[in-house]
Amino acid sequence: MPTIGTYYLNDTVWASGNANTATNIYTDSALSNPASNGWYKDNNNVYRQVTGGTGALGTSAACTSCGTAIALFSGASAFAACCGSTSATYYIDSTETWDDATQVYSNPLLTTFPANQFYAYNDSGTKTSREKTSNATDGTGLGSETACSTCYPAIGLSFGSTAAVGCCTGATATYYMNQSTFAASTVLYSDASGSTAANNGFYALISGSSSVYREVSGGSGALGTQATCASCPTSISLCVGTSASDVCCTGCPTNTAFTGTANLTFNGSCSTSTIATNYWHNGSGTYPAADDTVFTNAGGTAVAPNGHIGISDGGTRKTIAISGGNGVTPDDPVTCI
Repeated sequence: MPTIGTYYLNDTVWASGNANTATNIYTDSALSNPASNGWYKDNNNVYRQVTGGTGALGTSAACTSCGTAIALFSGASAFAACCGSTSATYYIDSTETWDDATQVYSNPLLTTFPANQFYAYNDSGTKTSREKTSNATDGTGLGSETACSTCYPAIGLSFGSTAAVGCCTGATATYYMNQSTFAASTVLYSDASGSTAANNGFYALISGSSSVYREVSGGSGALGTQATCASCPTSISLCVGTSASDVCCTGCPTNTAFTGTANLTFNGSCSTSTIATNYWHNGSGTYPAADDTVFTNAGGTAVAPNGHIGISDGGTRKTIAISGGNGVTPDDPVTCI
C-alpha cells in the first residue's frame, strides 16, 4: 500500500520536460540520502519512477483512469481456461463488465497486456470464456463471450474385462468423471471434454487394501454400483522340473551362460586353444565381473572350483580368476599377456 512522505528535489519542477525539471529525489534537505527505488506521484497525479539506487528520476507521466480488478482463469484453450483450478488478477476498464469489456490488462493503469490466450470468468457459478487475440482496445482483440462447457475431473483407473482383471492386472489410464468423486459419479468418459463414453468393462480405483471397482455398461459410460475389490492372487516365480533332483540339482537356467577353457592355472588358461567348457554366472554382463559367482550348472547349485578360466572376449584373450572356494571372481577378467 502506498504511503505519503516528504521528499526533496534537486531542482524546482517535478514533471519532466521543463527547464528546471528535477533529475534526482532525496529524503533529506541536504540532498545526501537518495530516495529508495520505486514509483512516486505528486498531488497533480503525475508520477515518476526512481531507479538505480541513486534517486534518479525517470520520465514523468500522468496517471490515467484505474481499471477494475477481475479474477480470471486462463489457458491455451477454452476448455483449459474454463476448467482451470487457479485464477489470477487482471483488469478491465472501470466503465465495463466482463460481458462487454473491450480488452484485458495486466496492471491497474491499463497500460500493459497479458498473453494472448483464453480467459474465463466465474460469475456466481456461471463460467464464460473469451479469447484474447491481440492488444487492440476497440474490442477486436477480445473475442465474444462463450458459455463454458461442463468440466470433467480426471481420475486414474485400472481397466479390465472382469472385476478381477480390473482390480489386479488391468491397464491403468486416465478417465474423466461427471462428478468430483468416483463414488458419486454416474457416467465415465475417456476424454476431458466428456464427448466420448468410456468402453464397457470394469474400472477399478486402486488404493492399497481398500480398492474399489465399478462396471460400465450400455455403451453410454453409465457406471454401475461400486464394490470392493477382492484380494488379488499372489504371484511367485518357481522353477518346475520332473523331480526333486531335477529342480534342486539341475535347476532352471536363470544364470547367464558363457564358454571358457577348463579350469586351469593363469598361464594355462591363457595359452590353451580349447575354449569349449560351459559355465554360468549370476552377473549382468556377458562374462563374469568382479564379485560375480561362476557355476558349473545352469541352476546355479554347483560353484566353479578355484582356478582360472580362459575366455575370448570379442577376440581378446582374457582369464577369469576364481578364489575363496565359493565360485566368486574377485576381479574383472584380466587380459592375457
